[in-house]
Amino acid sequence: MLRGYLAHGLPQLAIELFQGMACPPDHHTYHLAVTACARASEFDLGRRIGGEAAGKGFASDLLVGTALVVMYSEAGDTEAARVVFDGMRHRDDVVWTALIAGYARAGQLDQALRLFQKMRSADGVSPTESTLVSLVSGFASSGSWKAHNMMHALVIRSGFHLSVFVCNALLEMYAEFGCLSEAVMLFRQMEAKDSITWSTMIGGLVRNGRPDSALKVFRWMVANSTVLPTRSILLNVIVACTELGDLEEGKWIEQSYVVANSSEFNRDPSLVTALIYMYAKCGQLDCSIGLLHGVEQVRNDVVAWNALVKGCAVFGQVQKAIGFTVEMQRVGIHPDAITFLEILPMISSIPSLKKGMEAHGQIILRGFQNKRTIANSLISMYGGCGSLRHSVDAFSGIVDKDVISWTTMIQVYAWNGHAADAVKLFELMKETEVKPNRYTFLTVLSACRNTGLVEEGMDLLKCMEEQYGLEPDVEHISCVVDMLCRIGRLTDAYDLIKNTISEHLDNTVLWGILLSASRSYGNLVIGEAAARHLLSLDPENRANYKMLADIYVSLGRRDSADDILRLSLSRGLNSITGCSWTEGG
Repeated sequence: MLRGYLAHGLPQLAIELFQGMACPPDHHTYHLAVTACARASEFDLGRRIGGEAAGKGFASDLLVGTALVVMYSEAGDTEAARVVFDGMRHRDDVVWTALIAGYARAGQLDQALRLFQKMRSADGVSPTESTLVSLVSGFASSGSWKAHNMMHALVIRSGFHLSVFVCNALLEMYAEFGCLSEAVMLFRQMEAKDSITWSTMIGGLVRNGRPDSALKVFRWMVANSTVLPTRSILLNVIVACTELGDLEEGKWIEQSYVVANSSEFNRDPSLVTALIYMYAKCGQLDCSIGLLHGVEQVRNDVVAWNALVKGCAVFGQVQKAIGFTVEMQRVGIHPDAITFLEILPMISSIPSLKKGMEAHGQIILRGFQNKRTIANSLISMYGGCGSLRHSVDAFSGIVDKDVISWTTMIQVYAWNGHAADAVKLFELMKETEVKPNRYTFLTVLSACRNTGLVEEGMDLLKCMEEQYGLEPDVEHISCVVDMLCRIGRLTDAYDLIKNTISEHLDNTVLWGILLSASRSYGNLVIGEAAARHLLSLDPENRANYKMLADIYVSLGRRDSADDILRLSLSRGLNSITGCSWTEGG
């Protein structure tokens, strides 16, 4: 019975049957019970059953030990999994692979690699396709992108470079890291390709901003391969059509696969929903509505309605999107949390406090007010509508505030010109267990910049590095540089840029801010230093020549301004529009 429940995907019933057993369990029973706990994510119960099995000496049994290693690994407890593994009398490739997969999923990639190498030299066992896939997938999800070539080489050395199963995992890894040239090369080298191969390649291209290439691969597959499109492939192709606005291709997908009676995907809800979004996003509302009302499988599906709402909003038809949320309720479709997460930013963009409060009322009516993602969106919506009081109320009502809650409230203060309150709230955040992220710091720094809180901004930049170990990005540094430049502290701004990490020294935005301020304040020393960097980094930008020339003109040095003009001409910049030193006076 236990085995039957597991075979039919009913692990919870298997657990209940085990707990009601009158006879003492044997090693087969413990194996099935622990497996059921792993599949049902009942890890605490699994630990208790595992402890009981270990007390009776069953943990070293191959079946029971393997089940325990799998369960502990899926629970993220690789230490407990390793204890069981080390105590087993015999180990087959399944248990080796289970522990390697556990290490890989937990991001313990060094341990996974060491265990893999140990497996290769162990007697009576060898890595299998599943072993390599577990290792590659682990690196894809949590490894360094620099390790991808090492993983590919490991696959070749292990003799699995012709395995479709393993190569598909490598393709996914390359796509995850955005290494499209490597992915395409591997794809072309694969002699055998299954539907997962095509789906991974097409999906990887879409996710990495190459929808045009994804469509080319799909068309080649349809014309030259015996592989039939799967739901995953078609979904990715529809996404590509949506990104490109390729309605002709999208319509062909609809006619060939979605509404064709001979297709296995006839009126498939996920595909219809994707098409509804595509048409709405591209401004073809009639087509979206026709699918929504014409396909029975999605007519009463809130997910499909949400797709229509989102597509309208992306196309810029915010009022129509809001109108569809009203219509869906009129026909008996209850909005879900996703509906409100879509609609609240739209209300903020109008902005309409009245509609925002109406939406808030619906949120309370449907019991979503305590959902943190909704509450965070309410903070932002009210802030966008100019109601600071309602934002504060929404923020105060969140029991378990996360970094988004704090950052959004700080941002609302900044939007409404309350920079000092934004800084105070940030100081309160520091007293909690919630750690600010890079965007939190950027939000507070932007507030300080817009209201001249220079010293606070300098302190924030220092806090970011020293207290939280976050290396400031160009956006953070440019905020502080701009603050300093606005009050004429150009030398401090110059020193800040020079003391930043080397990769930021080549950023034209930072030097551009400094050169512009030098022109405003007539500071030739700093202006020339900034210009040297800019003319080296971006020699074809005529604006940089103009700003430096303007500094010379403002100081009465027209000869130097003429030299800059000649330099620009020598570099093929025939004219500098609006240059003040060419004007009379």
